[in-house]
Amino acid sequence: MLLLSTMAAGAARSVSVRLNAVAALSSSTSSGGRSRKGQRRGDAKPQAPPPPLPRHGEAPSKKKPSARPAVGKENRAVEEARVPPRLEGEARKGVQQQNKAKRVVRWKCASGCGACCKLDKGPDFPTPKEVFADHPDDLQLYKSMIGADGWCINYDKSTRTCNIYQERPMFCRVEPKVFDEFFGVPRSRFDREACSACVDNIKMVYGDDSAELSNFKRVIREESNKVEASKNQDKLLDT
Repeated sequence: MLLLSTMAAGAARSVSVRLNAVAALSSSTSSGGRSRKGQRRGDAKPQAPPPPLPRHGEAPSKKKPSARPAVGKENRAVEEARVPPRLEGEARKGVQQQNKAKRVVRWKCASGCGACCKLDKGPDFPTPKEVFADHPDDLQLYKSMIGADGWCINYDKSTRTCNIYQERPMFCRVEPKVFDEFFGVPRSRFDREACSACVDNIKMVYGDDSAELSNFKRVIREESNKVEASKNQDKLLDT
C-alpha cells in the first residue's frame, strides 16, 4: 500500500514536472516565438532581432522611436487645439480689450419719451423716502409734484413734454452731479447708470417691446458711435 502510494506520488510528481515544462515552453513560445536550436531550458532569453538592413538604394532610416504613447485621432485633435497658458491668457486679454472698446456708452435723452415723469414708480423702484433720505426739502417737493394718476403734474401727456423744463428741480436733471449726490454714482459710471435707469423706467411705463424702448436704444447707439468716431479721429490726429 505504501509502495502504491509512493508510486502514485511519484507518478503525480512526474506528471506535474511534465506539465510545468510544457507550461514553461508555451509561455516562452508565446512571448518570444520558438526557441532557437540548441538553446537549453533555463538559458537567458534570446535578444530581439536587429532591425532589417535597408534595401539596395534606400537610405537608412534615422527616425527615432517616439517616447510618447500613441494618441488617438480624437486625443490628437484635442492636443493640437490646446493653446499654451501664456498665449491663451494673451488672447483672452485681447478679447476683453476689444469688448471694452466696443462698450463705449453715452447717455442722451430721447425726445417723445417722458417715462421718467412717471413719479409714482411702484414697488420695483426705491421709494422717494429712500432716495431723498438726506434731502428732506426735496422729498416734500417731489411728493407735491405727484398727480392722482402717478404722473408729474407738470408733464403734458399730449406732447410728452415738461411744462417747466427750464426751471425743473435739480433731481429731475439727468446729470453726473445729481447722480453722484443722490445715488452715489461716480462720474466714470454716469452714462452707463443713466442709460440703465432710463431703460428700467421705459420698460415700467411702456413695456419691454415698446417703440419707446427701441427709439431710446437707437438714440444711445447713435450717440455712442459719434463719441467713438470722435475718439478715433483724435487718435489719428495725435499720430
